[in-house]
Amino acid sequence: ESCPEGILGERGPIYKYPDSSRECRPCHENCTRGCLGPLLRDCLGEPLPVSRKTPTVIAVMVVGGLFLSCSCVLL
Repeated sequence: ESCPEGILGERGPIYKYPDSSRECRPCHENCTRGCLGPLLRDCLGEPLPVSRKTPTVIAVMVVGGLFLSCSCVLL
């Protein structure tokens, strides 16, 4: 009727979801609260963390631009 959830495995709890033929398939290994499908984006619970690379890239570009500007003025 339903798939077992949170069965303790070697690396922690294992969650499963029913596929189209109603067979229980394992969720992605990083799903910690169950899932609706095999992919990481199908996990239930908290949303995936947003990448924080954008502010770092902008900061590096600003510092690089200032460095180039100062170098050109000095030359």
